[in-house]
Amino acid sequence: MKRQNIMIPKPRSAFLSVQCEKCGEKTVIFSHTTTNINCKSCGELLAERSGSLANIKGKTLGALDQ
Repeated sequence: MKRQNIMIPKPRSAFLSVQCEKCGEKTVIFSHTTTNINCKSCGELLAERSGSLANIKGKTLGALDQ
């Protein structure tokens, strides 16, 4: 078997750039966070923890490249 034919799985998680709906502050968060994440400037809830993928409450601007 050639080494070039081995498939490497892509991760299902990523770091996301999220903007607060209330004040516009941008924050980088992990998509599968285990804690609730609040905005650092106004305290608004940005991401709510769940069993797997976090419930994003702010505006998702995009995923950061790895």
